[in-house]
Amino acid sequence: MRSPVDCRVRLAYEWDMRLGAWWIVLFGGCASVQATGARPPAPAAPLPVGFAEGADPGGDADFRAIAYRAQTDPRSARAPLQAFLAHHPHHAQRPVAVAMLTAILLDQGDAAAAKTVLGENAGMLAAPDRDILDGVAESQLGRHARALALLGKYVNLDPPRMAGLPDPQVKLLLRAALSETLLATGDPAGAIDQLELYSRVDGLGALERTFARRRAEEIASGTSDQVALDALAGRHGVLAQAVLGEGAVRALRGRGDETRAAALAGSTAGARMQLGLGVDLPSAITGDPTRLGLLVPLSGPQARLGEVILRGAMLVVTGAEHAAEPAPYRILPRDSAAPPERSAKGGGPLAGLSALAREERIIGAVAVSDARSVELATRDGLPLLLLDERAPGAHSTAFQIIHPSEARAAALAQQALDLGSRKFAVLGPDSPSGKRLTAAFRQAVESGGGGVMGEITYAPGTTTFSTEVQRLRRLAFDALFVPDDAGRLELIAPALAVADIWSRPPRSFSPSARETHTSGSGRRDVLLLSTALGLGTKFVHNAERYVQGALLCPGFYPADDARGGNFVSRFEEAYGTLPSATDAYGYDAVLLLRTAVERGARTRADVLRVLGSQTFEGVTGDIRFGPGHNRIDTPHVYVVAGESIRLLK
Repeated sequence: MRSPVDCRVRLAYEWDMRLGAWWIVLFGGCASVQATGARPPAPAAPLPVGFAEGADPGGDADFRAIAYRAQTDPRSARAPLQAFLAHHPHHAQRPVAVAMLTAILLDQGDAAAAKTVLGENAGMLAAPDRDILDGVAESQLGRHARALALLGKYVNLDPPRMAGLPDPQVKLLLRAALSETLLATGDPAGAIDQLELYSRVDGLGALERTFARRRAEEIASGTSDQVALDALAGRHGVLAQAVLGEGAVRALRGRGDETRAAALAGSTAGARMQLGLGVDLPSAITGDPTRLGLLVPLSGPQARLGEVILRGAMLVVTGAEHAAEPAPYRILPRDSAAPPERSAKGGGPLAGLSALAREERIIGAVAVSDARSVELATRDGLPLLLLDERAPGAHSTAFQIIHPSEARAAALAQQALDLGSRKFAVLGPDSPSGKRLTAAFRQAVESGGGGVMGEITYAPGTTTFSTEVQRLRRLAFDALFVPDDAGRLELIAPALAVADIWSRPPRSFSPSARETHTSGSGRRDVLLLSTALGLGTKFVHNAERYVQGALLCPGFYPADDARGGNFVSRFEEAYGTLPSATDAYGYDAVLLLRTAVERGARTRADVLRVLGSQTFEGVTGDIRFGPGHNRIDTPHVYVVAGESIRLLK
């Protein structure tokens, strides 16, 4: 179990003039630590007290931008922090940046990368700070003896203030790591005590407290009755009493000690009532393994989205690719866009999901992203496959099914590096999404030994690119990344050709006659790369001669390959059209629930274990989830070859 810190808890960093440290204001899923009214506009983050303005103007500006990014969108601060450390090796705020980046990596479950950052900056942090971050990383890597040596002193003590990190974040990282380490070293009651401390961190929301209690129940369910009894012989908190008490009572009754068993049963019931816990775990509900829920908009302006998702889902339950005999699976849809007055009929996301979970007793559900639905599903222990590219967090029972756009950019960079490209340029929109994709692409390129020679931007909505392309001509590069949708790429590719910049096939492909162009004195052949969201079959028809050999990563394209071909043909036969990326992701989400059942899952807890630990062959990739329930498999990359687009092997 990795750190369960939820990225939906907004981390707003501000410099405290009195304390000389960064502190946090929590928004979103948690109650605000600072009692505020409407959230004020985010100011440019000030530099620390005593830092001389002008000593490093570039570094100062970069650091302000990072502080603003951390305040408005913490999960996007990883790449800027890495760039800051790479470009400002002697900046006064480097220790703060090291701590912030390490914590982000640990929150995301990337302990190996966190260890690398700590190793490269060993002398930057104070010893207690370094030990805590290193101990959390060791715990996530499964090296629990080392983790306990580093973190053991804080079992009953609060950690010291850490430069660059707010106290709540440090406490959450520490308690989650200590819990898993104590469990792995044979102290389940101590592990549950750490979860109780985790649930008491100031400003924590209901969702995080639910995680702590649900994880405690999971630990207790894997603890033998005798171990539970032995554990409760020591001094432990109310949560340990509540979840271990039942096993301890069974152990006493097995010995015939009914007097002590009755007394312990009473105190256990009191502890569970104090914490608001029921008798049974929601995740232990058997449910009906053939009943799969779907919570999508079926009315209103987004009704078309719901219809698209539903048709992919229906294709799963009517097929038998993964079973000798087709099981009688049922899709039970609810309208997430229905107004509240229709709640008695299943309208509204909360009423609809509650009815599915508690009345229909579904084994799992697929839903569009909604924070309230995630919280309700987690409370009911209901597996939820989210059609979203944001990670819901390890504390939840939800899993992200759509590849993050940053992962698609990184996949293109890696493929280009594998094909021999080393000098890259970027031509993309001057927009938040364009900047995020460019940052992810640059990071992947530089990590692989390449370099970005320049970044040319254009205003969102631009339709002519002559000025930008002429600026591009002055750069030396052998691969060009366009972080934009397929429609924009259709306009950019001809503009590149006018400037004699042509897309060429990767070296591993034999060029056909239509891919061969007469070479002129000013001609430049480059490897064209694009995320190409919304890629459709008309793309090649409209831009064929300009995009030969281009590598595209839209998430899904209906290529006639061995894996997706059967899905594509069945979909076209059923609906008379080719599937879109939304169709494919919706299909994969329902397919995961069905596959979990076919692999033996009979309760919601079973489904959660299968989803969190196994790999699934889907039409959008070999689906795997990370510790934050984020999708971590590499997205498919496609190549334009003649009149077709096919999966790059």
